[in-house]
Amino acid sequence: MKRLLLLTSLALMAGCYTKENEGTTGLTSFRVEVTTVTTGDSSAALLPVVNSCAARYGNDQAAVPLAVRGTPECLYSLPRGDIDIGLTITALDGNGGELTSFNGPVSFRVVPGDLTGDYSKRWAQLTNGKGTGSVRVAHLYGETHVWVQDEPFDLDYSDGGIVGDLNQVPPEPATRTFSTGLSNAIRFEEPSIASLQTPEGGLETSAFIKQFLRIGRNPEAGEPLVQNCDPSDPNNGQQMKLLITGTDSSGFYVTDMTACRVLEKNVTGANIQTPEPDGFNPGRFNSLYVYNYQFPEGLDAGDLIWTLSGTVAEFTSTTQISFPAWTLRENVRLLPQSEWNKYLDQVPPVEVNGRLCGFSGSPYLDDLLCGYSYRNFKMESLESSLVKLRRVKFPRVFKNCDANGNNDMPMFCPVGSGAGRSWNNCFEEPPDDPDLPERKCVIDCTLGIGEFAGTICAERTTYTNFGQFVVEMNATGPASANLDASVPGRITKLTAGTTSVNSNKLLSAGARLNLVCDQPVRVRFGADGVTAAAGDTLLAANTPLEYTLKGNETAVAVVRDATATANATCQYAPDSRSRISLQLKDAVPDLNPDCSETDADAAKALQCKQMRAATFDVVGHLKHVGPARPRWNVLPRDQDDLCCYPGPGLECPKPIKPCP
Repeated sequence: MKRLLLLTSLALMAGCYTKENEGTTGLTSFRVEVTTVTTGDSSAALLPVVNSCAARYGNDQAAVPLAVRGTPECLYSLPRGDIDIGLTITALDGNGGELTSFNGPVSFRVVPGDLTGDYSKRWAQLTNGKGTGSVRVAHLYGETHVWVQDEPFDLDYSDGGIVGDLNQVPPEPATRTFSTGLSNAIRFEEPSIASLQTPEGGLETSAFIKQFLRIGRNPEAGEPLVQNCDPSDPNNGQQMKLLITGTDSSGFYVTDMTACRVLEKNVTGANIQTPEPDGFNPGRFNSLYVYNYQFPEGLDAGDLIWTLSGTVAEFTSTTQISFPAWTLRENVRLLPQSEWNKYLDQVPPVEVNGRLCGFSGSPYLDDLLCGYSYRNFKMESLESSLVKLRRVKFPRVFKNCDANGNNDMPMFCPVGSGAGRSWNNCFEEPPDDPDLPERKCVIDCTLGIGEFAGTICAERTTYTNFGQFVVEMNATGPASANLDASVPGRITKLTAGTTSVNSNKLLSAGARLNLVCDQPVRVRFGADGVTAAAGDTLLAANTPLEYTLKGNETAVAVVRDATATANATCQYAPDSRSRISLQLKDAVPDLNPDCSETDADAAKALQCKQMRAATFDVVGHLKHVGPARPRWNVLPRDQDDLCCYPGPGLECPKPIKPCP
């Protein structure tokens, strides 16, 4: 007991005290302040904010104060290209004070996002603890921070070596502290399907290739995501709604039902031959294929999902999400069957016609392949969307062009310009090109020229390997005759009275055209100046005449028939016989287009005859297959996506139903 009292007394005599933490005197962090956020091009313009914020300032982007840009109340628009973020940087010690003794280079990184540009945009020099810099970045979305680090920055490598100008790399200091600092949050829009799909800088590939993204938001994760469209767009402010439009054995298709309209003129590099009547692209770049590696269990066409995440990839020029995950919002199969299509009915398929294929006011070599132009963003705006083909014709010939038996068909491209443009090898052709016979066969068959002029031919090896075959699209002409009137500049009108009238417009020798009149007329084709008379070919009212000019025929003449009750209005147009690809094996496995009308099996022969005499309306998802010819492929979901207009005296091939 005495010992305990003695120890207590000694402690009281010694007294107790605390010592303030002296902190670390060296570099521990950085204060990072964002000064500007601008586009990474030569204009260095301020990055625009979303429309909902700009509307508060009279829809004047320049009037939006710098202080509110990039805040939760005023998000930056999602950039699909490089942007520059200006910074001021201050070195700090352990007590948070400015460290004026620090001198040296610091490096940048951004999360989320990627550093781009040259090395000069990846570091800044600090002198006496202070410095400024500009970091060039891409693939930013959501809440983003810029990091400043006292450590070396990463170099770029290719083929095992360093690439880039190493003169832009600062000398490495003797020591590094690996201290870091980060900026306040910079807020950007969240990604949407249109963010991935809308072309940037004239390129068809996604600006977010190889990036992991999440599209959409669960209700428990915060406020619902809304569309930031132009104020005139009915979808502006609408909640994002992701619809499953179809499934297959490897994945599914999804469409953002409330995506914004996109003006044709606002897509850089667009090749616009015939503008859309309303000025907007026919699609909204709002559909995507999701590659799941297997059937997506638990998803059905017509379902809604809250979110979709995965890695952005390009496969045969089609943008897709791979390694996906999703959260289900509504399974329509739990509802009465009458409601299974309640959302699908809100996204009717867009008809693919000559205007979308890229037709100008006059025929052009490339017309033979619908949407061949690499900057035909009308078609690109519909990639992975549901589209409709109207009154297409199936092939009458299947030709095996695989002369060497390697199951590989050579590509071909239009080469040259003007009158000298022709179909040939996509690259410089060696004199002893071993693929020359195969290429000529594929070109002639696919385009219906040369040996296959006047018919519809599909290459059999392509059909066998991929299930794809060529169909011929509806011809240009007046809508009253169920023809394609989407390019009015190609349709010429004539008034047929009691005196013969001539087209007065030279047509291309050997071209095919379609002529239709609203009263009975007499028709004659011939050289320039040809006239029609009572004994010439009778064309009944409202009955299209499909005719291929022969020999020196370059003009058409018409005269009113004696049975006509008024002068006739005639309309004619050249038929470009444009091709597009169709893939039916999964949707209608029992329908075999590679058939014979002389098959020994009478039922098969009749089925083939009915198929080739009919025309078809087809609904399906539009896929871009860059290496293929044609480059666009339509994939129906099931047999209900097809209907038929049977040939004279015939029925539709089984199991296809007549069109209503």
